[in-house]
Amino acid sequence: MAEGAASPRIIVDLTDLLEFFEGNRAPMGVARVQMALLEAGFEPGGPALFGLATFSVEQGAFVAFPQPVLAALIRGARQGGSPEAEDWKALRLEMRAAREAAAPFAFAPGDRVVALGLTGAFPQQLRRLRELRHAHGAVICTLFYDAIPLAAPEHCEAKLSRSFAEHLLATCLQIDRAVAISARSAHDFREWQRRLLPQLDIPCGVMPLDARFPALADPAPIGEEELPAILREGRPFVLCVATLESRKNHLLLLHAWLTLLRRHGDAVIPDLVLVGRPGFNAAPVLQLMAAAPELRRRVTHLSHVGDALLGRLYERCLFTVFNSFYEGWGLPVTEALAHGRLALAPDHTSLREAGGAAAIYFTPQSEPELAEAAWSLIRDPARRHALEAAIPRRVALRSWREVAEGLVATLLAPADPLPDPLARLPFPIGGRIGFDRPEVPDLPGLPHPSALLHQLLCEGEGWGEQERWGIWATSGPARLRIPLTAPPHGALALTLEVTGVPELATTARLRSLRPGAEPDPWMSAALGAGEARHLRLAIPPCEAGDLLIEIDTSGAVRPPGDERALTLLLSGLMICAETETELQLSYMAGRLGVRALS
Repeated sequence: MAEGAASPRIIVDLTDLLEFFEGNRAPMGVARVQMALLEAGFEPGGPALFGLATFSVEQGAFVAFPQPVLAALIRGARQGGSPEAEDWKALRLEMRAAREAAAPFAFAPGDRVVALGLTGAFPQQLRRLRELRHAHGAVICTLFYDAIPLAAPEHCEAKLSRSFAEHLLATCLQIDRAVAISARSAHDFREWQRRLLPQLDIPCGVMPLDARFPALADPAPIGEEELPAILREGRPFVLCVATLESRKNHLLLLHAWLTLLRRHGDAVIPDLVLVGRPGFNAAPVLQLMAAAPELRRRVTHLSHVGDALLGRLYERCLFTVFNSFYEGWGLPVTEALAHGRLALAPDHTSLREAGGAAAIYFTPQSEPELAEAAWSLIRDPARRHALEAAIPRRVALRSWREVAEGLVATLLAPADPLPDPLARLPFPIGGRIGFDRPEVPDLPGLPHPSALLHQLLCEGEGWGEQERWGIWATSGPARLRIPLTAPPHGALALTLEVTGVPELATTARLRSLRPGAEPDPWMSAALGAGEARHLRLAIPPCEAGDLLIEIDTSGAVRPPGDERALTLLLSGLMICAETETELQLSYMAGRLGVRALS
């Protein structure tokens, strides 16, 4: 950067978080981290660390999102309550209105565009990010949490593992750098990125989540009648904060508690409070709690817990337990320590990073060790208090403002530029590129990078969502960007596999824009209703560079029963030298199912 030049801006893509708010409220997991970073980024008394943008499906572009509306949403989420409560519905309406009224975001050269959650909530979102890279030299970044659907697939639905593998591949094909939430997550990112794209080495920094969650300013008062009975009655309890899902292995904790209750009795063993909504494969946990009389009496399960109530639970508990098969960080461990409470945690993955020297660790999945560790803290309050008093000396926690500033520094740090997304995959001159939905194998199989090549070729707001047999060109700008790093000598022949609009006859119009040349004339072809055709476009000799194919969508029409305006469905393409007639005949024979006799 030139001396005196302004630093590039950090632009946060809010799309994922705003989608979270559509169906959820209480902060948890990835959304909890996003909210903490965003609150800290706009902390009063300091400069704003971020610009805010979100993808608007209606506009087909990124738009500016007002920070006051975001602040109100985060505050409402942290207050807790049902996602169907009237106050939350009103905030969601305000969010939608702000997004609909927003102006396109004005990006500048060198902007770091970072997704604090998952990118790709909408198919067009990733296309717009690629175009920002081309148009503005934007640096596309992502915050990486974990590879759990790949590293521990037994705790996810198979379709989640498949979609995660496809999403990670799409992300790695397009981002310029990643920031992981732990050293363990950075290790996992590098491992899986190299499995998917071994020729690529995406820079990956680390932003530890070793911070005290910011206090909720001026929280709404919690009435006595709103408190759970465990707090109203002042009974001692141990706290576990985690989604009820198989990966968190609440079964181990519940069996350990049964052991303690049956061994030492109700009068000695405290209650157990579980905070978290039911998730994947929660049924065995809920069934055990309902079936065991001791657990029915002594276990409290709470959902939709806001930060004010969660803070009270941390302050009033004797200690906390956080069990899991696999983690990217382990935020409840750090939050317990921040509240001055001990945390029992299994000794694996990132949990040593989350708990440092202050947490108490047990052998993963050892019920006897967990029961004994819990019993040692229950039976010896003096030891427990001494260990609590030592927490500030054993672990140094930062503010979330410091975490956010560390993220900014990592994103602005120098790094070698990566190839353009299209340059990360070999382009098969003379080979067919299908536009149908990729078939992602079950693990241990991984999607082949070429399965997503067609998605990298599509540019413009005029492309629809991926469908089984291809992608529709709709009513906005629709282009194909074909990289020709070493174009064949002479003229080229491009064949496009297209299908017309159902029940309506149309005319397809296309033209080529060659590197360094004026646009070529439009080519027109009639398409019958739902007709499948191979359109051949003759292209004069090209220089090396990106060949653009523009599709005229001005004549898009709405077929009966469909709200979309459609131009044509693209199912595949093949480009080669015009003189390679044998190659073209072989391609056409393959598409028509013609086989040579031997």
